[in-house]
Amino acid sequence: MVACTMLFVGGVNPVEDRAEARGFARSREMAACLRKELLYSEKRSRDTLFNIVESILTEQTGEHRIVSQLTREAASRAQAQMPPGAEPVRWDVASKTVIKAMIGAGALLRPDGRPVPAGITSQATPVAGLRDGYRDLTEAFLLEVLIERLGDVTVRDHRALAHVLFRQFDPEVPIVDLEDRVVILLARLADRVELRGDRYVARAVRAH
Repeated sequence: MVACTMLFVGGVNPVEDRAEARGFARSREMAACLRKELLYSEKRSRDTLFNIVESILTEQTGEHRIVSQLTREAASRAQAQMPPGAEPVRWDVASKTVIKAMIGAGALLRPDGRPVPAGITSQATPVAGLRDGYRDLTEAFLLEVLIERLGDVTVRDHRALAHVLFRQFDPEVPIVDLEDRVVILLARLADRVELRGDRYVARAVRAH
């Protein structure tokens, strides 16, 4: 009993502290995985670029922008919208990673309504619009990449997934709400990912 009491002296629980430390280490591992795939973006930057890409495609008339043009214009607009004194963002990099994720998710549509294909032709492909639910599709794709590439993502990783994908640096956003977002997106992957025991497993690995 004495030993148990000592664990909580000063309101500190070493067991919880170690679990939290492992969670942050896991989140860093996931971020490194997405960076290696050129897919990592912070949540606020991603949302900003989602809004800008949607605006550009809604406004465009006549000839459609190809992916490379869309990527550059999105980065330029995001940079122009930065308020004075805001933390610097490499919008050129963020735009490339977000657009790549949108292509991987099949969220960008060609003039014929088919998704922009991943691969050598993607950058030269005209973009006419967005699939319904493109934000969820894109963020679910990022989860799928982590499941495929890491190979050991389990139900115990929901908090780490929430940190790496939806961290907003805003203490007013409860982490449990972000964990709920994770499980909702995982449910969207039911046709591509299955749960074996407590581990998520991709049914078929696709190229990114």
